[in-house]
Amino acid sequence: MMNDVKPLVPTGIVTEFGELKDAPDRLFDEQGMNGDPTYVPGFTDMRRAADIARANGKKPIPLPVNLRWVRRTKPGTDTPTNERQVWVGNRGYRPVRADQVGTVPWITAMPAGAYKLPDGTIGNMDGQLMVCDQDRAMRNAAAKTVKWLEQNTGSAKAALEAAGLKEPGARPEITVEVAAPRK
Repeated sequence: MMNDVKPLVPTGIVTEFGELKDAPDRLFDEQGMNGDPTYVPGFTDMRRAADIARANGKKPIPLPVNLRWVRRTKPGTDTPTNERQVWVGNRGYRPVRADQVGTVPWITAMPAGAYKLPDGTIGNMDGQLMVCDQDRAMRNAAAKTVKWLEQNTGSAKAALEAAGLKEPGARPEITVEVAAPRK
């Protein structure tokens, strides 16, 4: 029986540049900006830590802010516009200033490829980095969740109940108050 055992042959992934003999877990840089053009040192790390905590059934540390890259040009034209900045500004976002880099935990270094715009804010390609405080980000996320649930349940009440059930042990109760008719 022992003679039937075949020896293990070390191999790798063959590419046009040669054979890569590396551990599979080293192929992708999960902790950095490899393949992620939206990576922001500090914030992205906090978000990944929260995702990992959730995936492991633990309660994540709430994010202190939300960041997003917002277009500064019309798609496909390179024509400057502030439409997206106004749209996200109405949702509580404001531009991140270059002088904030390294002074707050959510942006510890300048993102790769980013640069300081003439007004002192941070740009990257045709985008601008914008930040929203925790309270407003929480409200934005809750409204988005309830809207999605409402579209999928067909009822505002069912959506609010479903949103409330996300907290373990919660039994949400929705009451409706009907206003007196106007005279």
